[in-house]
Amino acid sequence: MAASFSWRVTSLKTDPSDDNYIFEALVNIYGTEGSVTKMTSASCVFPGKKADVTDFKSLDDLKKAENEATIVEWVKAGFTEYKVTKLEKMVQNLIDQHNGTYNKEKEVTANETSYPSLPEITPDPDPTPSE
Repeated sequence: MAASFSWRVTSLKTDPSDDNYIFEALVNIYGTEGSVTKMTSASCVFPGKKADVTDFKSLDDLKKAENEATIVEWVKAGFTEYKVTKLEKMVQNLIDQHNGTYNKEKEVTANETSYPSLPEITPDPDPTPSE
């Protein structure tokens, strides 16, 4: 059985100096199969500004329930079909794990290859109290 998915907007980041242009949306992707529902979250950034949009919608309009689908459409378009499929597969895997039907994929990590070493991350300096 395959899950049915629903995408829900959980928050929006806007630019108050640009007529509240939405520059980022956080969504939750829910998958339900039978009595099991699982979820993952993702963030989508919308580059640009209000002047770059041909059909600008005000934040007040977009906050209405009937316009959540518009934001979800923008997010999915920004992600492209590949990432939409990948996110929904992640949720399906969570459901399959819950149901005991998960066939774990084989993951090959960089340390199992002859790839060059990964760069070492510089640690943050220890803060010292000013005297």
